Order: sequence, then structure tokens, then C-alpha cells
Amino acid sequence: MSTNSESFCALLDAHDDAVHRFNAVPDDGRVTPEYEEALQAMSEALDRADKAVPTSWPEFARLLGHMACGGQTGIDEDNANRLMLHARRLLAVPEEHRIAWDAALAEYQRLKAIFDDIASGIDGEDEANEASLDALDTLIVDTPAPDFDALLLKMDAAQERCQDIPFLEEYAAAIRADVERLKQGVR
Repeated sequence: MSTNSESFCALLDAHDDAVHRFNAVPDDGRVTPEYEEALQAMSEALDRADKAVPTSWPEFARLLGHMACGGQTGIDEDNANRLMLHARRLLAVPEEHRIAWDAALAEYQRLKAIFDDIASGIDGEDEANEASLDALDTLIVDTPAPDFDALLLKMDAAQERCQDIPFLEEYAAAIRADVERLKQGVR
């Protein structure tokens, strides 16, 4: 199953191309090898396209159009059920991201408070600092921002972390991924 926008679109595009190639086969009432080959290619492309999983609402809309053959046919019960499953999954994503974000933020704040409470030069200071920085990295790099407020907090934390060092590439990539996801309406 596809997991990103590029592969989702590629699966549906491949099906569209196979349909166009099939429709371009001359129809003289005979079943020719060219016809059978185009039909087989279209069928295989449809099987792959049916496994496409939308990761955003615009992709969901494209899948809806694909299932309705561009509005030329109705959506059967099986496809309606698949659409409902995809819609439920897309609606659940914001809550999953919120839970993960809140947990990662709380862990960072807890470890940062421990580090802040340790007097300079005391045993354990370096370990506490390292633990809080690891938690910050987890928050910034590994935890999707569930909304734009969280994204702003992530950007501010990344900027503060990189005050005395070059901005980390993985921070930039994670922030960019959040922006792209949120821009598409997937929270």
C-alpha cells in the first residue's frame, strides 16, 4: 500500500494511462492480442490503484473521483465501504498526532526541568542535559506537529536549540514535512 503522496498519485496515474491505452486500441469487434494485452494491463493497474491509500483530503477526493470513474458511474457498496474506512482513518490522524505530540512535549519539558534544576558543575549535569536534548530531538524530528500552533512551537524550539550551532538538516526536513502535511489539511 502506498504511504506517501507521490506513490498514491503514481498508482492512480498509472491506471489512468492504462485506461487511455486500452481505449486507444482499435475496436473492430474482434479480440486481438493487442486488445487482450491492453485489457490485462488495465486490469493490473486497477488492482494496484485499488490498493492506493490516501494520506490527505485532496488525495481522498482524487480517490473518490477514481472510484466513480470521473463521475461516469456510481460507487458500489464495496468502494463506498473502502471510502468510509479511508475517511475514518484520515479523521483519526489528528488525534493520534495530538496524543504523540503532547506526550513528546511533556517528556521534553520534564527532562528540561530536571536539567534546569541541577546546579552547574554538579554530577549528572551532562547526562541531564543530554537527556533533555534527546527529548527535544524526538519532539522536533520524530513527532509530527498536530497543528500550526505546535509547528510554531517546534520552529521556535529548533531555532533556540541551534542558536550556537548551524541549523540541523533533520530539523529543517521535519519542519518542512509538517508544513506540507498541514498545508494539505492532514493534521
